[in-house]
Amino acid sequence: MKTANIFNKILLVTLVFACFTATAQDSEQMDKVEKGVDKYLSYFSGDNPGAVVTVIKRGDVIFSKAYGMANIDTKEQMKGAELFNLAELSKSFTALAILHLVEKNKLSLDHNLKEIFLEFPDYGKAITLRNLLDHKSGLVSYDAKEIKSSAELFNFLLQQENTAFEPGTKTTYSNSDYSLLVNVIEKVSKMTYQEYLRKNIFKKMQLDNTFFVEELEGKNIAESHFKEKDEYVVEKEIGNILGEQGIYMNAFDYAKYDKALYTDKILKCENLKKIFRVGKLSNNENISDYGYGWTLMAKKGIRYFWQGGLRGGYSNLVLHLPDTQTTVLILTNRNDGYDFLKMAIYIAKLFDKDLKL
Repeated sequence: MKTANIFNKILLVTLVFACFTATAQDSEQMDKVEKGVDKYLSYFSGDNPGAVVTVIKRGDVIFSKAYGMANIDTKEQMKGAELFNLAELSKSFTALAILHLVEKNKLSLDHNLKEIFLEFPDYGKAITLRNLLDHKSGLVSYDAKEIKSSAELFNFLLQQENTAFEPGTKTTYSNSDYSLLVNVIEKVSKMTYQEYLRKNIFKKMQLDNTFFVEELEGKNIAESHFKEKDEYVVEKEIGNILGEQGIYMNAFDYAKYDKALYTDKILKCENLKKIFRVGKLSNNENISDYGYGWTLMAKKGIRYFWQGGLRGGYSNLVLHLPDTQTTVLILTNRNDGYDFLKMAIYIAKLFDKDLKL
């Protein structure tokens, strides 16, 4: 009887998901949904730098559409398979790499910087890997105009005498946090950051359209655009400091990544859950809204996780609704900001009328 009940529950979940897919694919309903997305994406259409909007249900793409131009100079239209700089969306892959090393017993999240780097200043004794992942390290942020490589960043941090605040006491974003994690990965694994991610993450997820900045020659890229004097211009701005940027991917590879978050392909489930957990400050208070590369929020009892990215002529956002296992991905090839979280929630509501965000 117990086995039968379990089977019935599995069957019910399967039927619910099948019903959702059938509804989403119904032509009349999908036409209505598509028109709703089109209306919101009008600013990214026509001769403007464009966007690719993708809705993913438990790793399966149920909607994907391209808007506007991949390159306004050549008038090349966006088709949907182009590569985008993920910008800060890259951070979640850095967090995965760290947790992968933890799972292999090469690291502990409680290791401090002085334990990993003997040459690090004494202030590193108070900064754990957990602090870097949670953005509560207190590390001084580097100036991107002056620091151009991971080696330069590391030397910059060696020259600091103190942190901006006592590590663990509050959550404050520092662009040094995830960038320094690159050095940690390379020190412990004895591989480059790129090699480690390719071998242990990209290959296992079969991410065939995912690259680093040095691999872009001849690839199908949505060119980056900057707005100057109310006009967009094509301009390449390549960032060489990895960790929180520099991974180029298309929407369909991101869907593969999304799907892997429901499996133990990369990490055991208990370790995957650490990515989406609320940490605590040193006084034992909960950190309000930050996990490992994700902002974690809730409204009216509905959880929603998201991360935005603005870097090098690209602006992106991913919204993940864990309770319905739905993800909305917005990739754009322009540097000007927009309320992408509002846009993503609006799009999610087109697919789920009961969503009360």
